[in-house]
Amino acid sequence: MKSKRQRVSIFSLVVVSVLLTLAGCNSSSSSKNPPEPGFDPAAFSAPTQIDNTYLPLIPGTTQTYLAETEDGIEITVVEVLETTRVVDGVTSVVVRDRVFLEGLLIEDTHDWYAQDDAGNVWYMGEDVINYEYDDDDNVIGTDDDGAWEAGVDGALPGIIMKAVLTPGDSYQQEFYEGEAEDMARIIATDVQVQLADGSTYDNCLKTLDWTPLEPGSDEYKYYAPNAGLIKEELVNDDQTVELKGTFLTGVEEVPEFDAANFTNPTTVNNTYLPLIPGTILNYEAQTEDGVETIVTEVLNTTRVVNGVECVVFRDRVYFEGLLIEDTHDWFAQDDDGNVWYMGEDVTNYEYDDDDNLIDTNDDGAWEAGVDGARPGIFMWADPEAGFSYYQEYYEDEAEDLGMIVADGVTVELENGTTYADCLQILDWNPLEPETLEYKYFAPGVGLVKEEVLDSGESTELI
Repeated sequence: MKSKRQRVSIFSLVVVSVLLTLAGCNSSSSSKNPPEPGFDPAAFSAPTQIDNTYLPLIPGTTQTYLAETEDGIEITVVEVLETTRVVDGVTSVVVRDRVFLEGLLIEDTHDWYAQDDAGNVWYMGEDVINYEYDDDDNVIGTDDDGAWEAGVDGALPGIIMKAVLTPGDSYQQEFYEGEAEDMARIIATDVQVQLADGSTYDNCLKTLDWTPLEPGSDEYKYYAPNAGLIKEELVNDDQTVELKGTFLTGVEEVPEFDAANFTNPTTVNNTYLPLIPGTILNYEAQTEDGVETIVTEVLNTTRVVNGVECVVFRDRVYFEGLLIEDTHDWFAQDDDGNVWYMGEDVTNYEYDDDDNLIDTNDDGAWEAGVDGARPGIFMWADPEAGFSYYQEYYEDEAEDLGMIVADGVTVELENGTTYADCLQILDWNPLEPETLEYKYFAPGVGLVKEEVLDSGESTELI
């Protein structure tokens, strides 16, 4: 993932000049003589097996990043695809990189990477679509600025991650004269990094990245072992891009379900999601459009779904007093204490400007065992930080995932109520990749707070 921000400062110009000197070149000579050894396709016997410690690219892995920029919240979703592409004679892994600014897709890139027999990861090029919008958020144009391909029009591949890391070593990451000339220098290999959410990574690689084409865009990058890029930090600014979650996606990652493992499925006594019939919880959110109220109720009725008797959980959403959604969710607890999400029956309500009901639909409805839909795990009996999982799976309709961020978290609500020892989960939906939110579950209570990352809006138990 490359930064697209450009800022100019005298300090950055000095840094670039010094680093290029250390690399044994200046900006003009680097354009004509990239410092990397010559590229040889014969050195790639298994190019799509990218297992470099600091840049593992495993197909099906999705990582999400967040940055607070001067223009608003920027969310980046990076997916290692199952597909490959032959570039300059080498079969390469395809990585899709989408950047959203305030919910709008501003860039959609497909990058190509390959690992040589020595363990170096080479950057082979990128296909880029940049989007331009008018003041009403309508697309008014696209371009492919920044696109390049090794072996085409004089472009050369570069090394994005070395196998042998030597502090002080500088190297070319990409080279397309006048268009793409990114370089990097290894600063250290034993750095500890703590992200804003409290996550801590040890033995991280720190690099300084720059390009002579954009003076002032210098940035530090931090890579964690077996995780890859976790943080970017502009040298001349306090702006950062940080990893928010790593998800393993694809139908093979959906939890294996066996109805025989549910001998008492309607007794849902999971610590973080107790579903006791008769329990009613009310939530409220102050959105930019008005007040949203949510009423949840554990009903006394049950429903058999995919061969398992389930608790029925009713969830009604009101906006400024109008019912906009009425959902019946179905949950069941297996013999290990995991709570499974078995589906939902949804009614969405649409109103005219005078608040008269004009239509309803069932968008978002699904049922495990019907039309290929499969249940997911909504709450684990023994949640472990860093673990990602599917909460539901109905292809192209319902594909919510969760990642356990931390336990033992203290949550204080706006009304002053405090909950200790909470579980923090990051939720994401690949069908709506710009949407990320934290959910907090308190022992013996359940959900107490939701927090949308891009807007900061929260829904809290009242």
